[in-house]
Amino acid sequence: MNAKLHQMLADLRRALYDAISDSDDVHRSWRSLRDEGYLLSLTVDCRRDAEDAEEEPVPALTSAPTFRINGRDLSFLRSIGIDPTRRARKKR
Repeated sequence: MNAKLHQMLADLRRALYDAISDSDDVHRSWRSLRDEGYLLSLTVDCRRDAEDAEEEPVPALTSAPTFRINGRDLSFLRSIGIDPTRRARKKR
């Protein structure tokens, strides 16, 4: 991944994090879904338009990415009512 794309994605990640963490509406909605036993994930897909590509497009992932979380992430998620270590309830 080139440095410019890496920086752009890092900026997007920070902006999304700020928007989500500052929104009471998002927090309430996310918590309601979690309380019903749903797990949420956000995927951002970044591809070049084939006509505009200056280099080879990055192939799509063929498997789910590995989930990794550090203590800081875990503390933040728990502070907004999300506990990724909690087992999801079975569907009704």
